[in-house]
Amino acid sequence: MDTHLIALSILEGLTEFLPISSTAHLIIAAKLWAVDLTDAYVKFYLLFIQLGALLAGVFIFAQKILTDRTLFINICISFIPSAVVGFLAYKMFKHLLEGNMMLLAFMLFLGGVIFIYLEKVYMKKGGVEDVREFGKREITKTDAFIVGLAQAVAIIPGVSRSGATIIAGILRGIKREVIFEYTFILALPTLGAAVLYDAYKSREMLAGINSYQDLMLGFLIALVVASITLYILKKYLPKISLTFFGWYRIVLALVVIFVFVI
Repeated sequence: MDTHLIALSILEGLTEFLPISSTAHLIIAAKLWAVDLTDAYVKFYLLFIQLGALLAGVFIFAQKILTDRTLFINICISFIPSAVVGFLAYKMFKHLLEGNMMLLAFMLFLGGVIFIYLEKVYMKKGGVEDVREFGKREITKTDAFIVGLAQAVAIIPGVSRSGATIIAGILRGIKREVIFEYTFILALPTLGAAVLYDAYKSREMLAGINSYQDLMLGFLIALVVASITLYILKKYLPKISLTFFGWYRIVLALVVIFVFVI
C-alpha cells in the first residue's frame, strides 16, 4: 500500500473533529506528497477513510444521541440547512474552489483570528475572567438552526465545519465545551450523508476495484486514530483552548502562502 495514503488516513483521523479543517490538511499533504487528488480511486479513498473517522464518533456518542431527545431534535434542525445548501451548491463550489490555495490560506487565517478574538475579547465581556464560565449549557432550536447555517459555510475549503459551528455557537452565547461536543455529534449525520452520497456517485468506479484491502486498511487506521483523538478531546473539553487552534490556523495559513502561493 502507498505509504502516502496511510499517512493521509492518519491525518484524517487526527483532524476530522478538530476546528482546523481536515480538508485543508488533506489538500496540503496531498500536494506536498504529489498525490493526485483528481484520480478517481484517490477521491474515493479519501471519502472512505472519512467514513472510518465518523464511525469513531458513532461509537462514542451513539448512546447520548439515542437517549437525549432534545439533543436529537436539535441535531436534526442543524442538519437541515447544511444539507440543503450542500445538495444545491456542493458540486459548483467543489469545482470552483478546490485547489485554490490562496483562498484556503485566507480562510484558515481568518478562522484563526476569529478564534483568538472570541476567547481573548468576546468571551470576557461582562466581567467574565475565566472563559470556562462564559455562556449557557442549553442549546435552543434557534441556536441549532443558526449553527446549521454556519456549518453550510464550511463548503469553502479551509473554513472547517467544526470551526464554523463553534464560532456560531459561541456568538449565540453557548459554553465552549458544550458547543465543542455538539459539533462533534453534528458531524455524524452531516458528513455521513455527504460521504454516502459521494460514494453512491462513485459506484461504477467502486465496482471496478480488484482489491479492497487498501481501502479497509485506510478505513481502520482513520477509525482508530479518530477514536483516540475524540477520546482525548472529550476528556479535556473544559480545558480546550480556542486560542491554541487560532494560532495553529494562522501559522498553517502562512506556511501555505509561502510554500504554494509566493
